Amino acid sequence: MTRPMTMLRQAIPTRRRWSHRGQGVDVKHVARWLWVAVALAAVPALAQKPAKPGADDKGGDKNQTQISADQGIEWDKNSHVYIARGNARVTRGDRTISADRITAHHRGEGTSRSDIYRVDAEGSVRIADGDNVMTGDRGVYDNDNKVARLTGRNLSMTSPDSKLTARDSFEYWDEKRMAVARGNVVVVRGSEEMRADQAVAYFEPKDGSQPDPKSRGGKQRIARIEAFGRVYIASCQGYAHADKGLYDPNTGTAVLTGNVRLTRGREQVNGDTIEMNTRTGYTRIISGGGGGRVQATIEPNKDAATPDTKPTDRPGAPPCDDKTASSPEGKPKQQR
Repeated sequence: MTRPMTMLRQAIPTRRRWSHRGQGVDVKHVARWLWVAVALAAVPALAQKPAKPGADDKGGDKNQTQISADQGIEWDKNSHVYIARGNARVTRGDRTISADRITAHHRGEGTSRSDIYRVDAEGSVRIADGDNVMTGDRGVYDNDNKVARLTGRNLSMTSPDSKLTARDSFEYWDEKRMAVARGNVVVVRGSEEMRADQAVAYFEPKDGSQPDPKSRGGKQRIARIEAFGRVYIASCQGYAHADKGLYDPNTGTAVLTGNVRLTRGREQVNGDTIEMNTRTGYTRIISGGGGGRVQATIEPNKDAATPDTKPTDRPGAPPCDDKTASSPEGKPKQQR
């Protein structure tokens, strides 16, 4: 039987653009045909093999890659790239990358791993993996290392119970279940909010069980957040500033270190290290790394005319319940 890549060379010239304009080409048919071609190139004689244990619910191999686009798809044989334009989409397993333009880099024939190893996306980039969605202007997915990197404007990462935004860049490491955000990072979860120059978020299965190293994606939640530089954390129990922060959004526990200033209504607590709970209001001042005597300074918060009933000035932030707020009266405090 003719080898799949030989069939592919015979069917397509060295460089040819497929377009739906003026040639009577059904782009959807082309996209489906190209998916078959990519699948055959990646897994020789796949059609003759039974479904593998790693197959998806439809019996297909999760390592197959499907490419589709509205305006057309090009294949550059010499450069080993596929270029898709117009609502372009690349799907592999549970992950879908969509953008205005996508370039998929292929290892080519005769290699030990004939597969798409990197995807470059430009314009309105969206990467959906399980119930996590990342957005940005530009994106690169490294399939060998299972790392997605996004840059540009409108950087965000959303899950059913939280949202992260950043100014400079986002990275998500599949196997580590870890997201790295840089530049004016904001993490929002309900009425709680955390801001920092940089933040690292670690994810776990939504039910709190131990992650399975053999699986990824699916329903996840943030297990903890490590924040660095101008850390700010706010809840209905008050707000605090620090140099560093470690926060568990599932329990509300936060450990803040370095020039900590905790404010609740008219009171402010200063210290080197403070452990607090954003839901219960529990606060503990602990010694720094060198140990020794613990010291805290408690002074009036002269800027607060009345206790806060809203944790942040973020538009759309839900108001605090009277049972958790310091007082049922007062206006939201405007943060700088």
